[in-house]
Formats: sequence, C-alpha cells, structure tokens
Amino acid sequence: MPLEIAALAPHPPIIIPEIGGGERNKVAKTIESMEELARIFVGKELDVLVTISPHGPVFSDVISSLHVNPIRGSFAAFGHPQVSLTLELEETLSENINREMEREKIPFRKLREEDCKRFRITPELDHGVLVPLYFLQEQGIDLPLVPLNMGLLTYAELIQAGNVLQRVFADYPARIGVIASGDLSHRLTKNAPAGYSPQGREFDEKVMEIIEGGNLLELKDLDPILVERAGECGLRPLLILAGVLSGKPVKSQVLSYEGPFGVGYGVACFTEGSAAPPGLARKAVEAYLEKKEVIEPPAELPDLFKVMAGAFVSIKKLDGSLRGCIGTLEPTQKNLAQEIIRNAIQSAFKDPRFPPVSKMEMEELVFSVDVIHPPEPVDSIADLDHKKYGVIVEKGGKKGVLLPDLEGINSVEEQVEIAKMKAGLGGTPDVFLKRFQVERYIQE
Repeated sequence: MPLEIAALAPHPPIIIPEIGGGERNKVAKTIESMEELARIFVGKELDVLVTISPHGPVFSDVISSLHVNPIRGSFAAFGHPQVSLTLELEETLSENINREMEREKIPFRKLREEDCKRFRITPELDHGVLVPLYFLQEQGIDLPLVPLNMGLLTYAELIQAGNVLQRVFADYPARIGVIASGDLSHRLTKNAPAGYSPQGREFDEKVMEIIEGGNLLELKDLDPILVERAGECGLRPLLILAGVLSGKPVKSQVLSYEGPFGVGYGVACFTEGSAAPPGLARKAVEAYLEKKEVIEPPAELPDLFKVMAGAFVSIKKLDGSLRGCIGTLEPTQKNLAQEIIRNAIQSAFKDPRFPPVSKMEMEELVFSVDVIHPPEPVDSIADLDHKKYGVIVEKGGKKGVLLPDLEGINSVEEQVEIAKMKAGLGGTPDVFLKRFQVERYIQE
C-alpha cells in the first residue's frame, strides 16, 4: 500500500509560534496533536506528500493542482513573511494525477505559471498547506510535494476524484502521505469568525464521530442544511480523502478536537487497518490484479487466522448486487488466512457466473467473509433456520450450498429450494440436508 498514512490537519496560523505568541496557550491541545501527528509521519519514512487544501485557488467547476517548481509559500498575509517554506514539486506524480483525472473525465486543472497569470493567481502555497507542513518540517520532514486544491464539485465527484488518486498512488513507486487540510465549523461561539449557529457544534460532533469510526464515506450523507449552517471549510478535502481511502481496511485515530476561538480544530490520522478477513480478501485480489501473484499471509498471524476452517468470500457492488462468491465448506489450506486468500482469488476471477474483476472497479466493491463452522446433518427442514444456519442439500453426488441470512431469502423453504437449484436438484423431493453456522465479517 504505497499510501502509508493520511491525516486531517487544521490550519489556524495562530498555532505557528511566530504568529500566535501567547495566544497559542489557548490551542495547546491542537499544537500537541499536530506535533504528535508529525512524529507519526516521521515513523512512516515517506517519499512524497500530497496535500488537499480549501484555501488555495478554489474553482467552482474543477479541482486544481499547483504545478510550479520549486513551490514556495510564506505567512506574509499574517504579518510574517520571514516564516516561509520552499519545496520541490513531485512532477511525475503530479503529471500522473493530471493524466488519470483527464482520462476519467474528472473536472481537474493543472495550474502552471502561465495559468496563474491568466487567472491572476499568486503561484504560492496557501496557509492551508503551510500550517501542517510547518509542523512536519519541524520534525525534519522535507519532501517533494503535490499540492491539490478542492473544487466546489458535487460530493460524488469529489469522492470519485479520490478514487482516481487511490489508483494513481497504488501504481506509484513511492511511499505517499496525504494531508487533508481543513477546519470544521466556524460558528461555534457568539464571537466566532462567521457568527454563531447552534448547528456548528452538532456538525463537528457528527464529523468527528464519523472520523473515529473510520468510514469517511459516511460524510456524504450529512444533512446539507446542517453543513451549510456549520460554516465549515474541511468537508470537501475530507470527501476527496474518503475516496482515497474507500475500500481499504482503515484504522483511524483521533488525536484531538477543540474550538477555543469559535472554529473547530480536529486532528486525526488514518493508517492501514489490521488484517481483518475482508481486508485480507481485498488485498489478495488487489495483488493478483497487480502482479498475478498469490500473496502470503501476514508474518504474525492473529489468532483468528491460525485456525483451520472453510470460508466463503463474497464480493458485492456498492448497490448490493453480487459480483462473485466462492468458498469451501471444510478447510483445504493449513490455516484460515490461506483459505481466505485462495477463495478471494477464486471469487474474483473464477466464479463462472461473472467476468473476472477488473482493476477499474475495485473501489466499487465490498468484500465479506463467512468462516464456516463444521456442518452437521439434520433430520428434516424443521431443524433449519434460514437466518441462523446455512444449508447443504445433497443427492446422487450433487451438492448445493446456500449461506445463512441472505438478502431476499425470506423462509427456510425458499433457502432449500434455491440450494436445490444450485445443485441441479430442483424439484427433487427427498434430499439429504445439513446445516452449518458461520462467523460473518463484512468490510466496514
């Protein structure tokens, strides 16, 4: 996973020592968290940074990227021109992003020197980038940069742009860190910069709750009226980041939240989550797509993966429709991790009902894993429960299997009939029945 770490970072210039002075005491929690975030970034040994800012050149119809080299910026607008940064542009990655955005027809504009002159834009980094980079440079991180600016696009377009970034990052031979720069509500108190709204606090609480849960795609479902009344600047950068992280097993860590000046400052980081069964299944498919290789299980297996058990890997589209499902009722590998890896590849590329999964659709797929308990024979249909048990029907060397608690299956009778049809035993009155329970793991 070339994307090693992502973060939400606020950008109040007052947390910069030369600017904030004694007022920095009022935002001590945010400063401590930004310093901690920088140390976490140091530990990832990154090669390149990508920032997403709400305060660069923001267009109504495109996302943009500043494409000048070197890239400079200072806090002159805040009375301190001597506090400045100069970085190299990671030109190859910037070009790759531009090319893929164009290919996917994402509204995107690369801002060269001549474009900046045309639009009367100062070709410099804004404080949305400078503030988090200041803390990184204080920890010795001085890396090439690709500075992106949000656009006033639809939520769906912003997430789609993040999906494109995910694919570009996956193909790029470098360790990448992403910073979504953004403050939350600007209307938390009566003396707040944008005035007061009681919805400001509600918005911040909802956003931080979603961040803590790790599924940033939930941000797209926020009430538009709540968003408008909150007076925020961080939602769109976070929605792009949601697209970058979508479909990945993500571990989120909220470092702090506070709003002492009427503006919400949230600091959080996102790293690759633990090898939960759906995450391992997805990794197996991604690696096979990329290199036609079957991955090895994690070097240090969690206890869950050390057992021997059958497992079914199901792949669905975001709309819930099935894209592939293949599994084993009994173990065929030396541990569950290898069982999942094998069956994930079979489900993605060998399910005869569907064409092989393509790289382009990966971010639109959701993985789940059913770990199978040993099947047991039953005397009659009365011993079944379509919600609790999966079913196996057998006769004359034919076998049909159906997992429990499937959408659209509303009775035991329906479950058994579908299993019969899968076995080619439709209409056969007397079949041998077995039932089994599962532990189901669904991609978050």
